[in-house]
Amino acid sequence: MPKIENEERTVNFRELAPEDFWSGSVSIKGISQERLTEEIKEAAKETGATYSGYISEGRYHFSRYPRRAFGPVPSINKHREMLDVLANKLDETKEEESTTEEPKFRVLLGLGEGYSDHKKKIIVEKINKSELKDAKTAKAEIEKTIGQAIIQNGLQEKINNAGSLEEIKNILNENNLVKMHTIEEVKSELGEDFDLKDIDIYAAGAGWEYTEPAVLIEGDPTNLSKVYALAEKFKQNRIAVENLKEGKSHMVETKYCEDPDKE
Repeated sequence: MPKIENEERTVNFRELAPEDFWSGSVSIKGISQERLTEEIKEAAKETGATYSGYISEGRYHFSRYPRRAFGPVPSINKHREMLDVLANKLDETKEEESTTEEPKFRVLLGLGEGYSDHKKKIIVEKINKSELKDAKTAKAEIEKTIGQAIIQNGLQEKINNAGSLEEIKNILNENNLVKMHTIEEVKSELGEDFDLKDIDIYAAGAGWEYTEPAVLIEGDPTNLSKVYALAEKFKQNRIAVENLKEGKSHMVETKYCEDPDKE
C-alpha cells in the first residue's frame, strides 16, 4: 500500500486504476425528500443500475462511481439512460456536467466516522425481516459486525442483558454508533485552498439505499494528499476522486478498507 508523508503523519492508501468520468443532475426543486428517494429507487429498479450521488442546492447529482467490486462500472451511455429515466419520473429538467479547463478534483467526504451506524441499520432490518430468529443469533451478528462500536459506546451490558429481539432492536435504534464531524472541522484540517460545501450523500439500488451527511471538496489535484489524510483521520474505507479536467475518476482506499476493490 503506497504512503504519503502529510506533515504530522504517514498516510497509507491504495489508488485504483481510473475510469472515464461522467456526471449528471436533475432538478428537484419543490419535490419532497420522500418522493425523491422513492423515484430514485424505482429508477434503479427499472434500469438495473445503482445511483451514486448527492443532494445539493435543489438538484440531485450522480456520477459514474468507479468502484468495480460488484462487476464492471456501467458505461457512460448507461448513465445517460439512468439520467433520462430519473428526469422523466420526476418530470424535471436534466443536465450533464462538462469537464473543466483548469485542473480541479472533486471528492465527497462522509462526515460519519466509520460505518458502524450503517451496519447497525442492516442488523435492525434483518430483525424486521425475521432473518435473525432469536436474541442469541442477533447478539452473535452484533458481535461479529459492530462489536467494537458497541463496546466503545458503553452498550455491551445492555445488549448482553437483552432478552428479546425487540429489546435488542430498541437499544440499537436509540443509540448512534458513529461520531459525526462537521464542515468546520474539515475546513480547519484542510485550510483555505479548497472549496467546501455541505451536502447529503444519497445512493440507491434495487431494494437498498444509503444516506450520509457529507462535505463536497473541490480543489487543485496537487493538494489531494491532504484529503487522503483527512479520509484516513475520519476512518473512511474509501473515497472516489474525480479529476474534472482530465475526465477521469478513481477509487482511493485507506488502511480502514475491509473489502478492497478489484483492479
